[in-house]
Amino acid sequence: MVKTKRDRWGKKFEDTRDWKVYHEELIIRGEFFFDFDFLENWDDELVQMNKDKVGRPYEYPDSLFVWLSPMHNFLDSRKLEGALRKLSYYIPRLSVCNHSIIIERLNKLELTLDIDKSKKYRVAVDVTGNKLSNRGEYIRHKWKVKRGWIKVNLVIDRFTKELLDVQVALEECADYELAKKHLANLQDVKIEDLAGDGAYYVEEFYKLLQRFGIRPVIKMPKNALNKGLDPMHRAVREMEQLGGYDSWRDKFKYGHRWNIEGYNSSTKRIFGECVRSQKEENCLKEAGRKFIDYERMKKYDQKRSNSLQFSKF
Repeated sequence: MVKTKRDRWGKKFEDTRDWKVYHEELIIRGEFFFDFDFLENWDDELVQMNKDKVGRPYEYPDSLFVWLSPMHNFLDSRKLEGALRKLSYYIPRLSVCNHSIIIERLNKLELTLDIDKSKKYRVAVDVTGNKLSNRGEYIRHKWKVKRGWIKVNLVIDRFTKELLDVQVALEECADYELAKKHLANLQDVKIEDLAGDGAYYVEEFYKLLQRFGIRPVIKMPKNALNKGLDPMHRAVREMEQLGGYDSWRDKFKYGHRWNIEGYNSSTKRIFGECVRSQKEENCLKEAGRKFIDYERMKKYDQKRSNSLQFSKF
């Protein structure tokens, strides 16, 4: 019997968003690119950075390059220098920075994520790709030119869509190998369970999750074996005892894993899926920065939107 669309996908999705609030958040994202609050602490930050520094002192604080980081996805270093030059006419406090210094400091920039370690997270893990060049498919097929791509592995809370960790590598690296690095980085974060697609159905990864006390919510193949005492085969038996995939999916909320697909898509729509850098090391850093910049922008608009709503009362 052929299933109808409604039978396949279940009940119709009801969008309960407050559109007025959501529209305001999207508008505030434009403010994110022109937030000059970092200028207030310019001198104090430089004093702290140059403390005990050997050699020539820093002339520009790290916060300047944190501010420039998301714009580097649209403008190369020379255009960023031109933008700073024009802005400095109207904002004298904003010093003009040479394009070579801009790219050097951006490559050295270490962006971090602000994670609430008192919370317990139910996470999803997935991999997406960034292209090493902006050439089209025609060039790739016609001239057999292939520069490859970068794997970007993410961990987000699959209910709140908060980004928790980013790992990057070249395309040859296995997905679960990057996921192992996530677990090492998030040892001090409370994770209840981890959802992933079939690429993470690996015995070694299941054992690692067991060691960290994290329940695996990983999609198993239809022909998965249920014989064995290891955690991977125990998970297959557990799914069978629940009555199959549908019951297992509903109990552990595996369907919310799709939120990470939306997160990947949103980041690429705003910041693109190509990198500008040429060196391998810098390409990897740039690809990871895109997703951290998107998370920073999200938290900025949520914080500003909440403060604006509070000020109305």
